[in-house]
Amino acid sequence: MSIPFGFSPSGDDNNELAAMLENMGRMLRTGGTQSDSSVDWVAARESARTALNTSGDPQSSAEDNSALQRAHDLADLWLNDATSFPASGLPPVLMTRNEWIDSTFEQWKTIVEPVADGVSKAMTGMMPNAGDAGSIEIPDEILSQLPDEVATQMREMLGSADFAQMVQPLMAMAKSMGATMFGSQFGEALGQMSGEVLCSSDIGFPLMASMQPGFVSNNATTFATGLSMEADDVRLYIALRELAHQRLFAHAPWLQSQVLSAIAEYSRGVQVDTARIEEALSNVDSNNIEELQVTLGADLFESARTPEQTAALERLEVLLALIEGWVTCVVTQAAGSRLPTATALEEVFRRRRAAGGPAEKLFASLIGLEIRPRRMREAAALWERIASERGPEARDALWAHPDLLPSASDIEDMDTFFATDEVDVMAELAKAMESGTPAPTEDSPESDS
Repeated sequence: MSIPFGFSPSGDDNNELAAMLENMGRMLRTGGTQSDSSVDWVAARESARTALNTSGDPQSSAEDNSALQRAHDLADLWLNDATSFPASGLPPVLMTRNEWIDSTFEQWKTIVEPVADGVSKAMTGMMPNAGDAGSIEIPDEILSQLPDEVATQMREMLGSADFAQMVQPLMAMAKSMGATMFGSQFGEALGQMSGEVLCSSDIGFPLMASMQPGFVSNNATTFATGLSMEADDVRLYIALRELAHQRLFAHAPWLQSQVLSAIAEYSRGVQVDTARIEEALSNVDSNNIEELQVTLGADLFESARTPEQTAALERLEVLLALIEGWVTCVVTQAAGSRLPTATALEEVFRRRRAAGGPAEKLFASLIGLEIRPRRMREAAALWERIASERGPEARDALWAHPDLLPSASDIEDMDTFFATDEVDVMAELAKAMESGTPAPTEDSPESDS
């Protein structure tokens, strides 16, 4: 958890303090966010801008942009031989960090709103609630800690409609403050993230509403020059991954909603560790804000997950592993022997994701959610085996519908998956769905051939 309103106590930039005071002043003038949203998006954008002002947003040279354009064109050509999914034909967008934030901001709203709603619901559960008759209700576990006589008096006072009328505006302001604090925290994380992302799909799925391939030019150049390889090779590999993601998500438009649904399902079960907060507040020096920040951290959210959260996280991890595995498989096939550094670059990107990329850091800081594709290597091996034994068309056909995708058990036990001829059945179903004709049955002539 970062300090609210977009100010870091470790910074010495007066602009950060000015931005923090502006956020606080705007919230007090307007009562915070003017909608029912759990996120103050104005505060989020301002906080992201403040973070960018601190880290900088250098422009790429025309030479670097030309190199990325050439990498994009060559990668698109190579992918034609590696997958049956066609190229979109859309031109690439070469962006600055600020332009990346602007072009992905609306999509981030779709992703973050459920997360913020889950956090808001968890935090609201710690506070008094407005009852059906307008009275204020405090959870019994709080009242039970008071002497009986005091608890009785508290219930009578809180049951008063006059008291409720007095407190409810304060509760509304508290909700607005929470929205502003969450927006500021998210914006700061987004601003920091903009300094790390390489392309539109770097978090595991495309973020640009235009569905154009996008590259953060300076970040890609910096990343390429930071490796002991030819910069053009690194740019080409980044382009191959970006365009492979774009082709996959264009062919399976349902895929992105499945990922977002799993994130939202997890977020709905977020719970706040109240004991952790009490312990932190009782043991931390009130004059040391940084110590409080570190003590709370992501541990603010309970590590114990509900069954629903566990299922959502499992579904999310499998989906991300299948996506990353397919992209790795296709990129490896496209690069072939034409890109000698492809194997080394594959390992670089695998370690980058395993260690926690930009998206993992963002969600871990917000709700303690780790979205690493833990079985990415196994998923890649499954896709490679399908392509080797049944052909690339059979591999790609399984993306026709979510029910056709391999499951977690298929990734873990490939031999059983192939022994049951499930690949052939699923591929036939996929072809039937794409052509609009009935799938072959055991009695049909096709099933005997």
